[in-house]
Amino acid sequence: MIRWIVALALVVLSAGTALASGKAVEIGYVESFERGADGYSIVSDGVPKKVAILEPILNGDLIQVRDPTGSITLRLVGRDDPVVISQANQSVPITAEVPEKGFWSGLFSWTSGSVAVFDDEQRQQVTASIRGDDGKELIAPLFATPQTLVAGRRKLSIGWSTPRTVDIQILAKGAKRVAEGRASGGLWATPEIDWKAGTYRIEIASGADVVRQTLTFVAPKKAPPLPAEFSDPAVPAPLRAVASAAWYAAKDPAYLLEALQYVAPDARTSRPAKLLTLAFIDGKRPPPPPAMP
Repeated sequence: MIRWIVALALVVLSAGTALASGKAVEIGYVESFERGADGYSIVSDGVPKKVAILEPILNGDLIQVRDPTGSITLRLVGRDDPVVISQANQSVPITAEVPEKGFWSGLFSWTSGSVAVFDDEQRQQVTASIRGDDGKELIAPLFATPQTLVAGRRKLSIGWSTPRTVDIQILAKGAKRVAEGRASGGLWATPEIDWKAGTYRIEIASGADVVRQTLTFVAPKKAPPLPAEFSDPAVPAPLRAVASAAWYAAKDPAYLLEALQYVAPDARTSRPAKLLTLAFIDGKRPPPPPAMP
């Protein structure tokens, strides 16, 4: 905690101009919090605000933690590691590198609202980290329709709802087996494979139940280009990944599996990534953003 406070003091110096001017600029966001939102407040310029997943944090904000055992995790601009706030360090104003301009608008604001809806849904039900139950029929809503992905060398994350254990194989033309595995827990990833442009077939099996679907890999230049703001280096990388996933999923149900690739690797360490991972596995998509390309 001492090292965190020392680092915080250093960035206060770099943020001094913005703070002195009274201009509040978003410098990060709420990544997760334990228990209910009513155990915390974000105080901006003396005014308490409700805590929510992906709620923006402004330079100079204070976090109030009412629960002596509770904590809230933030992602800040210019930091690779998350910042955890508890009652022990809640009195320190939140500061970080202040971007030249605000970024919490447009598609990032839409992403925040979309993920918050999934967060509310998840908090209303008891779920496992990545779900799956033995003894139930095979359900894989993610593969309800053919899926399109971007070709290239990458791991491919696959998700299903139930049962807990399945056998997966991905076949290229001529029934050539490209990847296979026996997986459990509702989420599995292939080894890193150089996926060539073309058509593949995925088969997910549990006993006599089999889900089959077509996977079409396209060259990167033929895939829908991500919005330019998603490459803004001033925006924390985890937020850019979550926004990219939400955008792909909202754009077209054929890109739901592509969307999963942006969040599945972080599903066990990041709540926004976990929320979207679970939603996509269930075949759920965010509503379209205000100006869908």
